[in-house]
Amino acid sequence: MRETQEIKSMFDKIVSRYDFLNRLLSFWQDILWRKKMATEAVNKETQLVLDLAVGTGDSAKELLKKGAKVIGVDISFEMLRIARGKIQNDFTPVSASAYELPFRDKIFDAVTCAFGIRNMHETEVALREIHRVIKDNGKIIILEFSLPSGFVRKPYLFYLKKIVPSIASLFSVKTAYEYLGSSIEGFYKPEDFTELLQNCGFKNIKTHSLSFGVVYLYVGEKI
Repeated sequence: MRETQEIKSMFDKIVSRYDFLNRLLSFWQDILWRKKMATEAVNKETQLVLDLAVGTGDSAKELLKKGAKVIGVDISFEMLRIARGKIQNDFTPVSASAYELPFRDKIFDAVTCAFGIRNMHETEVALREIHRVIKDNGKIIILEFSLPSGFVRKPYLFYLKKIVPSIASLFSVKTAYEYLGSSIEGFYKPEDFTELLQNCGFKNIKTHSLSFGVVYLYVGEKI
């Protein structure tokens, strides 16, 4: 799909300062968000996790700390190169698209995806493919940005659309962080994304609002 190559090219270009800007622009909250995702994903029975849109491996590291083995999938070779340099044990990087995962049915105890599902514009295709590779009684855990409601919304939009690209332009590619804002605005509302997860076969879906609704954690089961 056309947008897959565009997204790949964008992430290949911003990889050198990606981790630094994740910390800076989130006020170091992204570390806590990923820890929360890992806690939801891994329990005593969890052996193998697919971390989709693994990026530079920050989420995979948190999953590994919980005791799971991790396969990290991304379309960006440069992101995977950084991830492999960070993580030496129990981690396998794989270059692939979420639209066509190179794994047999029902292989993973859990599938995680941090801040990547909104970049998969054919979201339903990706979610159905995720559903295919999860074992029965396995879990999907999605961490994604959202637009908060109430008094936070206007200042957050100003920060997202004006401040973030300006800061990013000092260290990286400004257009990539302009895309960040537009992709968040264009993504599903939490209730709509929950409905989509249900339509794709996931059950018992729980949503957790983090940081005043700037981020949502979605947890579902394949039953």
